Amino acid sequence: MLSIGMDLTIETDNNGIVKKYKSKVADLYEERVCIYYPLGAADSKPTFLPIGTKVMVEFAHGSTSVFSFESEVIGVQRSTVPLVELALPEVELFNKVQRREYVRVDASVPVGLDFSGPGVKFASVTSDISAGGCAVVLPPEVKIQPAEVGTIEFTIQMGSGEQFQLTFLCEVIRTFPKNKLTLVSLEYVDPPHADQQLLTRFCFERQLSNRKKSLHP
Repeated sequence: MLSIGMDLTIETDNNGIVKKYKSKVADLYEERVCIYYPLGAADSKPTFLPIGTKVMVEFAHGSTSVFSFESEVIGVQRSTVPLVELALPEVELFNKVQRREYVRVDASVPVGLDFSGPGVKFASVTSDISAGGCAVVLPPEVKIQPAEVGTIEFTIQMGSGEQFQLTFLCEVIRTFPKNKLTLVSLEYVDPPHADQQLLTRFCFERQLSNRKKSLHP
């Protein structure tokens, strides 16, 4: 199920303090997997995981399935490209993630939506956003029904200044009123795992920024 080059999410739990990292599969062996040095999900800084560190590894298999397994750092390869060795359990011990919960943050991001079925195309902004979907302000003249499928395009900017343009298939879940506006709730359809990781990073950064603003208005 794992393959070289596959994106991974690595999670550590140190006495209740959970940290997430991103990495990729570098090499595969029968009882171990070698990964590139993990980068912080929020700040993209390289992180050293000592031998013996317990981790939870998560990866996407195909376009719809997500699996996880428990592992442990068992070695470090200090070559031209340093690698971390993780114990690789039997496939039977992989757990299928039935439902993913995503951090949802308030964010006003310009978006372009195109629903070719009903011939609806419009530009707007998000009210909130996550790695699994978003809520978008629906212009008064636009009518859209649940289960309609279209595309959404937008650009996110990280705290580092990096910008990423993303395009997803999306499905209308519902429309609902909020603060005298009408919002449409959208869910991404089979989003690429790498793009979801970017959105997860964006949401964590925005969450931290919002917290700082609330503490220091």
